[in-house]
Order: sequence, then structure tokens, then C-alpha cells
Amino acid sequence: MNQPIRIIQDHHICGEFGETFSARDIYRFGLYLAGRIKSLGAPQVIVATDGRPLNRMHVEPLIGGLQGGDCDVTSLGVAPYPMLAYAAKTVEIPHAVMMTSGEAEDGTIGFRVVLNHEPVASFVLKDAFEESRDAAFLDAGGNGRLRDVDLKPGYLRWLLHGARFENAIKVLWNPNAGATAEMVANLAGFLPGRHVVIAGGDAPHVATRDEEGVALALGGAVAEGGFDLGVDFDGDGGRAVMVDNLGRPLREEHRLFILSIRRERQPVAGNGLLATRRKAKSDAIKHVLKVIQAVAGLPFTAAELRDRASGTALTLGKGSVKPVRAGTEPHD
Repeated sequence: MNQPIRIIQDHHICGEFGETFSARDIYRFGLYLAGRIKSLGAPQVIVATDGRPLNRMHVEPLIGGLQGGDCDVTSLGVAPYPMLAYAAKTVEIPHAVMMTSGEAEDGTIGFRVVLNHEPVASFVLKDAFEESRDAAFLDAGGNGRLRDVDLKPGYLRWLLHGARFENAIKVLWNPNAGATAEMVANLAGFLPGRHVVIAGGDAPHVATRDEEGVALALGGAVAEGGFDLGVDFDGDGGRAVMVDNLGRPLREEHRLFILSIRRERQPVAGNGLLATRRKAKSDAIKHVLKVIQAVAGLPFTAAELRDRASGTALTLGKGSVKPVRAGTEPHD
């Protein structure tokens, strides 16, 4: 192949189909991953893909390679990356592979891999793919089985569990052409208020995502449309950009502050900010929903909450107490 494997985000590799990866490469990578999975215990793996046509089309060689390497494959079809953690618990399989372009432009395919519930680092994935091109696979017997499983209804119920909205809220959602499109459309239908979902389905990705550019475009639409919040998901749903009602980015520190005000808690395990921070990394959809719920239940706009959060740092401590900002008194 003429083009090297690229790394755009953590735990992800990608490249142009036909230039970086061929169908043969994908099949052999499946064989390679099957060998790794078999060495870890039960030869079972979950497979999903994002919404882009190239990934949906070429997931078949990947599945074929995994089956050829004697792995039983549970296929989720098109599913967001955060859903893999839910699927792992539901079907009790700790390994997963997702074919996804992530934040890359059209014409690309890519891979995320989870082994024993832990995402594999990008540089490890890159080395593994290169190694798979020339591996022998002498022990591959072709005995893997395939089953298709629809976990979307259960995942939607899990997302909505505990989501009690005290007030209606206006949100602009942009799942792009990614794996979250169907889930976001279904989720928005259950939430009170005005929820508009744009650019779902097969809308094209025209360029590599730039977070500032995404926030700027989304922010303009939110401010012009009179929304309380805006949300944009990347191709596989692993990351989300949020903006306030004035169209300004709500970064991680802003979102954690909003949650701390709502819960009147410092970061403690189970229901504090550290748990929320883990949610932000492991399930961006659940995290976004919690932030929306918090804004809907507070007597401030998202912009007012953002202004209160800016310029100060959270004091990270233990205990169910009102949050304290460095150098300030607790907020009422």
C-alpha cells in the first residue's frame, strides 16, 4: 500500500481504502486479532461499524478474518463506540473491534480495538496491523461462528435510566453521518422540549474534524435558532462537542462545573465528578445527556453557568458537599 497508517485520535488508526488498507489487509488483521483474543481466553469478540458506507461495506472481511481465526463474532451492525462497553456487559464478552473512520475525512476506513475491556493504544494498533500483513496464521482453523444482535433498544433504555427532566429544554443535535445518528434521533424523541436533529443519515464528512471549527459552526446555528445547548458527535460517537446558548464551547471543565452545581457534590466515586469524568471518556452520549439534564434543572442558562466556571479551578476532594472553587466561597 502507498499511504502510511495514520493516527488522528487516541486508540484509533485510519487510512484510505485502496491506498493504506486493502480487503486482504482487513481480512488478515481479523486473523491477527483472533489470535490475540484466543490467547486471552474465550475466543469471542463484538464487532461494530460506524455509519460510513466504506466501513459498513468492508467490515465483512474483518468478520471473515475473525471467524477464520476461530473467534465467535457477535455483530452489532452500525453502533456508536460508547455502546461497546454496554454490549460487553450485556453479552459478557470483554473484547470488541469497531471499524470506524472516527474524525477522519471521507474515503477512509479505520479501527478501534478493545481487549479485556481496555482500549488498545493507537501505536500498538498500528504496529499490530503492520505485523498482520506478513504473519503466517498457521493455527487458524476457520471455526468461528457469527450471530447478529440488536442491542439498541436496551442501550437506549440504559441511557435514559435516571434521566428525569424538571424542565423542558431546547437542544440542537448534530450526529453527522456517524454511528450515533440513529441513537440520537431515538433519544431526542424521548426528551422534553424542542430537540432538532440535523445532518444524520448519509450526510458526507468533508474534512478532518477540527474541534474549534465544529464549535464555531454549531455555535452559530444554536445562537441563531434560539437553542439552550448544541451537541455535535464525531463519526463513532466517542467524542462530543457542546456549545452554550450563545454558541460558545462548553469544554470539559465547564461541563464538570455544571454537574457539580447540580449535584452539590465534589468528585467522589459513584456519583461525583470523577465518575462523571470517566463517563465522558467511556460514554460520551451518557455524559452529554447528564449535562443537558443538569442545565434543564438549574435556574441559569448554559452561558451563565459557563461564565461562572471560567477563570477558576475545581477543588477536587472527597465528600458529599457543595463544590468549592479555588480561592472562592462555595456557590449558593
